[in-house]
Order: sequence, then structure tokens, then C-alpha cells
Amino acid sequence: MNGNVGAPNLLPLTLALSVLLWIIATTGGHQLFVNEVLGEAFDSQGEHLLRGDPGVDVSAIRSEAIIVNGKVRTYFGPFPALFRIPLNLVYPAGRGSWSRLSGFCAGVLALFSFAGLVGDGLRASPLSSRARNWIGNTCVAGFVLATPLLFLLGNLSIYNEAIIWGLAWGLAGLFFARRSLNNQGRALTYLLLGFSFSAAAALLSRVTFGMPFLLIAPALALRVRQAGWIRLFALAGPLVIGLALYLLLSYAKFGNFSGVSYENYVDPVHREFVRQHGMLNLNRVPYSFVDYFSLRPPAFRSQPPFVRVDRHFLRHPSFYSIPFSETYLSIPWSSGWLVTGAAFGIICLFQSNRSDWFQRWIALALFAQFVCILCYFALAQRYTADLYPFLIFCFVVFLGAGGIVLVRIRHLLIGLVAISMVINSLATAFWLASDRNLPAETRMFWSVFAGKRPVSLK
Repeated sequence: MNGNVGAPNLLPLTLALSVLLWIIATTGGHQLFVNEVLGEAFDSQGEHLLRGDPGVDVSAIRSEAIIVNGKVRTYFGPFPALFRIPLNLVYPAGRGSWSRLSGFCAGVLALFSFAGLVGDGLRASPLSSRARNWIGNTCVAGFVLATPLLFLLGNLSIYNEAIIWGLAWGLAGLFFARRSLNNQGRALTYLLLGFSFSAAAALLSRVTFGMPFLLIAPALALRVRQAGWIRLFALAGPLVIGLALYLLLSYAKFGNFSGVSYENYVDPVHREFVRQHGMLNLNRVPYSFVDYFSLRPPAFRSQPPFVRVDRHFLRHPSFYSIPFSETYLSIPWSSGWLVTGAAFGIICLFQSNRSDWFQRWIALALFAQFVCILCYFALAQRYTADLYPFLIFCFVVFLGAGGIVLVRIRHLLIGLVAISMVINSLATAFWLASDRNLPAETRMFWSVFAGKRPVSLK
């Protein structure tokens, strides 16, 4: 990240933030083996996969079970289960309690991938070396404390674990894609392998994060087609295997290739709503966008943690399976710095002298993921993570092509990161300290930062 001329020195802070990720994931650095919400489901899924069975134990998946012809299935991607297989073989006593180690590893991968993207973007900027270091390091800190990463690491339930892996592999795929354009020879082969493996892992973690790479891969093949067949095989190999595994596993579980089926979902509310209104609906896009990008501020208070957040009822509840949103903090308040930079990046993408067709194609592929989440039948804080690959990519485009605009707003950008870190951290602390579904260790840890007693320690 700092070996090339013009690149900011991000490695020291990135390593320091990795330690912070460990502290967040393990609630103080010493609570590693904790049974998170439905955390045992991935262990059970891995055991079934070893037997050639796509199922999962009903006692492990419980309220998220899908019953197909009397057999228990889960819609969660298999990557977290594959991650657990060697861990359970080496240390069987950890079964059901690997969520925090899994989330930490995913968080570190996401952090280093983001740092690599920011470093590459700033390398082409007109900023001075000192300004690049300030902007780069500030943004890396912002990625940890002013994005959904903080919430996902603080609550490593089955829902968030799958998402954080999807986000991590998605950012890794973008990093390898960008790096592969400026390399050749053996380095290019390794970068294409990295892209292909990351794309496959993203697909197997959470399909929405892997979907854009099915569009990016052919465009990348066009860019490197002159590099020879070996590089094209490196690009296609892991991704084709991952896609085939995804399709075969989806068909074995649900009899379709989508990997999702709510027809036999045990939750009657979501099941009946999807039957009547569909899982994805373009009519939801404007309402979901307003919810996720609302300028409505959180409730500020004079006592710690100074920020209070909660669920809120929807103005158009008929579009969603439940009448309220679990988006406790909108993206402009949690990541205003990223929204600002991404907006300028989108402008750069529309200017032929500041971007090329490959960058625009990547943005379009990521925008498809962006719209897909806006079409979904529920609104929640964890789903905002699916919107970030598009925002991050546009932000990185701005860092490299923003020119004089980046120079002029660099201080504003640093200030926005600082404000976002404070608001997002306080809001997340309040939310996690109040969530009765979390382990007592988690609520106790976050209650210290929220300045309140946990709701219940039972």
C-alpha cells in the first residue's frame, strides 16, 4: 500500500485499526468464544456439506428455517460455513462459537481492501504527499468508525456475519480489478486469480455482493485479453467454479438457481408478504432510498451517549413486510464523508476526460446491486452495507480524478469524516447496548460507551 511513488503511507494506521477491529469483535479483546444469535447454524451447515447434504439442523437455524419437502434449508450463503469446517476439525470445542473470529477475519480483509483502494486512488491525485497521507489515513479510520462495519462487527449474529463477508470479498474484488489494469506478467496472473477468487467468495457469502462481479469479469477479460490465455484462465477459473457451486447448491436446496425461496419460510409474516408482493419490487426504490438517505437527524441529548436512535414507522408500510424500518441511522449521518465524495465521483464518471469505459462499467454493475437492495421488501441497518460498494468505488474515482475540487474540499472531507465517526460510533453504541437479542457480554461492552446500563444481563 505504500511501496509505490505517490501512494500515501496507510499501513501503520491500518495495522493499528486491525487491533481495534479485534477489540470490537471480541468486546474488549477477551470474549472470543461466544455463541452469537444463530451462530451455530453455519457450523451445522458445514457438517451437512461435508456429508454432501445441503441442509442444516432445525435446532441450529430455528426461526430462519426454510422447510422444503420436509427437509430443513437455509438461504444464507455457504462461505461462513466453509470457513468453519477446518476450524471445527482443528478445535471441535469451538463449535457454535466461531462467529467472532469469522467476523474479525472478514473485517480485516475489508479494511485492507479499502485501504488499498484509497491508496491507489490517491496515487493519481494532485494532492501533496502530506495531504495524501492525511486524507488517506482519515478515510481508513472513517471506514472502521463511520460505516456499517462498526455495527456489523459489534453484532456478529448470523445475519451480520454473512453480510460482512460479502462486503469484505466485494471490496477485495474491486481492489484486484483496479490493480490488474496496471500490471503485467506474473503479477497480473496473481491479481486476476485474486479477483476471480474474491468474486467467487463474494457470491458464496451473499449473492448481492457477488452479482456485480459476474458483469465486471467479462469487461475485465476484454481489458486483459492481449495478456494471453493463461491470464484469462486465471480470471475465469475460480469464478466459474464458485458460480457452479452456487447454482448447484441453490438447486439442491430449493429446486431453483436463485438461492432464495420464501415459499416454505417458517416465518408466516414474511412468507405471505413475499407471496403477494414479491421479494424485489422496483416500486419500492424511491421509498427505500428516502429511508436510507434521509436527512432526518438522530435525537441529540445532553447526557451520554448524546445520540439516541430507534426504529421508526414507515410512511408507506404497504410496500414492506413490517410497518417500520430498522435503519437506526441514515447513511448521510453515518457516512456523510463518503456520500459527499461519491457524489463528486459520480460526476467524474460522466466526464470522459476523468474516467474510462471500464470504470463506468464497474460503477454500473455496482449500481445494479445498489438498486437491488432498494427493491427489497424490508429495511434494516445491516442492508445498508450492500449500498457501500457503489459509494466506495465512486469515492475512489473522485480521489483519483477529482483534481482541483479534491484539493479545495480536502479539509471539508476530513471534517466530515470526524463528524461521521462521532455520530456513527455513539449511535451504534446506544443501539447495541439496548438490543435485548445480543449476548450479555456484547451489551455490557457497548453500554460503557453508551453511558447507560444494559437493558438486561440475563
